[in-house]
Order: sequence, then structure tokens, then C-alpha cells
Amino acid sequence: MAAKPKSKSTNSARKIDFNWEDFRPEWASESIDKISAELEKWNDELQTRSEHFRVESQKRIEKGVKQVQKELRKVPAIKRAEELRQEIGEKVEKNIETGVDRVYTSHKLARLDEIKKLERKVAQLNKKLRTLEKQQAA
Repeated sequence: MAAKPKSKSTNSARKIDFNWEDFRPEWASESIDKISAELEKWNDELQTRSEHFRVESQKRIEKGVKQVQKELRKVPAIKRAEELRQEIGEKVEKNIETGVDRVYTSHKLARLDEIKKLERKVAQLNKKLRTLEKQQAA
């Protein structure tokens, strides 16, 4: 005789979901909880050690970089390069100032520092004028 194929409805009706925690003895649950707690403690300790190692490594790296920079500054070629950088920077700044002065002069504009000086002088003159007016009024 040929076996009858089972229908899906009878198959799903027989399927029962088991919760394995229901079958686990209490002593096993307690042991698993203890193991979980210990693992969390180890994880926390590892994170703390990792952070400490990262901070210490960063400090050592920064110290090493400063030492290398200090040693490099002693090399004659580096010294000369630093001098050239400073000279070029000064020349560029001077050229920019000269160019700006030419632009202001050609357009007959006053520079901001000149305007501020003039404002201070005007304020002083106004103060003196008020003082003179008070003296005349008295």
C-alpha cells in the first residue's frame, strides 16, 4: 500500500514550539547566569584595559613625534629649510603689503588703521571742543 501524503494543515497542527529554558534544571540556569556575569565582567575589564592601552600608546606616539621633530630641527638641511621658509614668508608678506598699499593709493582709499587713527583724533577734538564750549558758557 502506498502511504498517503500528509497535508500541510495536519503537519502544522502537530508542530509544537519548545522553550528549552522550560526543560533546563534550575542549577543549570544559575550556572549560565554566573558564566554570563563573569563574561560581562571580563568584557568590562578588557574594555578598560583597551582604553588604557590606547591612551598610553597615544602618549608614547606623541612623545616619539616630539623627539623626532626635535632631532630633525638639529639637521643642517632642516635648519636651512626653516630659515628659507621664514625668509620667503617675510618677503611674501612684504610684497602683499606693498601691493595692497598700491591698490589703496591708486584708488585714493584710506586704510582701516588710518581711518581708526582719524576717528580717535576726531573724538579727541570733539572732547576738547565740548570742554571749550563749557568754559565759554560759564
